[in-house]
Amino acid sequence: MKLIHLADLHLGKKVFGYDLMEEQRDALNQVIELAKARQADGVMIAGDVFDTPIPPVDAVALLDEFLNQLHHLQIEVMIISGNHDSGGRLDFGSGIFKESGIHIAGTWNGQVEFVDLQKNEEVVRIHLLPFLRPGIVRAALGVSCQSWNEALDLALQTVNFREDAANILMSHQFYAGGQLCESEAANVGTLDQVSTSLLEPFDYCALGHLHNPQAPGRAVNRYPGTLLKFSFSEINTQKTITLVETHPDHSAAIEEIPVIPKREMIHLKGKFADLLDKDYLRSVDREAYVYITLEDPEEIFQAYEKLREHYPRILKIEYCNLPKAHAMDDYAREIERMKNPLEIVSDFYTLQNNKDLSEDMVRQLADIWEELHETN
Repeated sequence: MKLIHLADLHLGKKVFGYDLMEEQRDALNQVIELAKARQADGVMIAGDVFDTPIPPVDAVALLDEFLNQLHHLQIEVMIISGNHDSGGRLDFGSGIFKESGIHIAGTWNGQVEFVDLQKNEEVVRIHLLPFLRPGIVRAALGVSCQSWNEALDLALQTVNFREDAANILMSHQFYAGGQLCESEAANVGTLDQVSTSLLEPFDYCALGHLHNPQAPGRAVNRYPGTLLKFSFSEINTQKTITLVETHPDHSAAIEEIPVIPKREMIHLKGKFADLLDKDYLRSVDREAYVYITLEDPEEIFQAYEKLREHYPRILKIEYCNLPKAHAMDDYAREIERMKNPLEIVSDFYTLQNNKDLSEDMVRQLADIWEELHETN
């Protein structure tokens, strides 16, 4: 049985203010073409369908268009919510959608739902586990679990395995061993990490949450990554669509099919004059999203405006040979081993202004931090 595994579509996302709707539609069309070419039996979307809990209308319309295309191809669709989604909103109409072969698990009420797919004599059972926090598990099961690992362990104890089928888990969590990139929200510490040992009973794990393709623990624990690049750290990453083929012996073969983006994200580095040289301009993709590092020893007046005439989708311009730039690079490298958020802000303020925060400013920062801590 052939299944396409997607995750982290983040429909409606903007990168540095640029709307990616055209690029997202193009990437989803590539999924449709792959589904046709490979005669896929199902598509699994492992969370973060949208970029925000209340997505813009055009993002909802794009999902509607995508699901309609899959429905007309008679391809079963399985969707779980991620941490960016509103599970309740994603669940809207799920009862009716199920009759059309679109299975949505937006919220978790104490039991892991499943969908059985059958092709000839082969059966695959897909278990749909939406994004969970310990508080969700405590409320659903009436238990007192505190850690994320304990919460997922309790949730997975409600899985109804089928012995005569390949059992696939769809899950949107941060499993230990996974590598973050810049486009994922930074987490304080590692409290939300979950052990990959919980995944061992499954024949394939269709994971979501991490944006680069990877397989923590074992090859069949799979993060497919995003279809598009959302940050500078992903510039050299080849984005792919993951195709999973299950076999009657319950094994799974994994194939990565490259996504060809409508517009690439590239990094250009050089002196201001060199980047505007006619021969150089002819050699680069000027329609790409561009991250520019200028090597000039001093700032160029109106550099952004002048460069944008030739590179219309500039994401960021930075200098690498300015004294201040070196100081900021050193500061950024120090952040990982630095203290607490208040000390980070204090040191940053001192670096930028050549003076320390006043006592009153320190008190205000402390109050703001406490308020944020309570709300999160």
